[in-house]
Amino acid sequence: MPRSALALALSFLEPESPKINSILQDTRPVYSFWLPLLVLVSLTLVTQLVSVSFTSDKDFLDIFLPSAIALLLISAPLAASGLLLGPKIGLGAPLLTALLTRSPGALRGVVKFTGLAAGIGLSLGLFLWLLRLATVDSLPPELPELGHRGAIGGLLVSVGAAIGEEVWLRLGVMTILAWILVRALGQRHLTPEIAWVAIVISALIFGAIHLPQLAAAGAASSIGIAATMLGNSLVGIACGWLFWKHGIVSAIVGHFAIDVVLHVLPAVLS
Repeated sequence: MPRSALALALSFLEPESPKINSILQDTRPVYSFWLPLLVLVSLTLVTQLVSVSFTSDKDFLDIFLPSAIALLLISAPLAASGLLLGPKIGLGAPLLTALLTRSPGALRGVVKFTGLAAGIGLSLGLFLWLLRLATVDSLPPELPELGHRGAIGGLLVSVGAAIGEEVWLRLGVMTILAWILVRALGQRHLTPEIAWVAIVISALIFGAIHLPQLAAAGAASSIGIAATMLGNSLVGIACGWLFWKHGIVSAIVGHFAIDVVLHVLPAVLS
């Protein structure tokens, strides 16, 4: 991994640590690429398959193999692209890399920045919940209620979505977009302007991929589409900012916190 990427990741931990200095000099791909790739792809597959097994009406054995293959074909290339291209422009999985290399202070860094991510996620989730309550009379009646999967189903979906969608949309799509823009514009590093363009575009893509689910529920009216795009784009922007500033772990935690408020709490409180 290029020195600048992991240096940024570890600078908030223990900058003077000999262990960190050795990590910064260590270019073995097992630490910077293969191990994070294995962890992220494995977590994506497991959490997505568990979520599918709980929420699908079909026999799990009938859909396991095609679901696993599809998830692998989506997750592996996107995660690999993010882990390869991200460090070149200051994006990637710095907290995860620090944990996997057992860097001194890594856990403290994870607690610090995942705490920030959780706070942002809970706040945005609460805002979206209140917005849904305030506009419920204007929304299509076919739109599924928040918490309709139940507490356990909502929790499983929240975990699967937080890991999978962040690996796909932030580590994958957003990183690829940012890298292309950096190269196309002749920049030497990721500028705030390029970062925000990549954040917004990936957030809009994130919103758009939820539209088929909306259509399947019979709620794809103009107001349903607008509400779905707005809500999911706000989630994508928040998670994109967390990914830009603190890496994929923070984005996953922020996304999970949002989804817990939207998919678990309503079920618990109903």
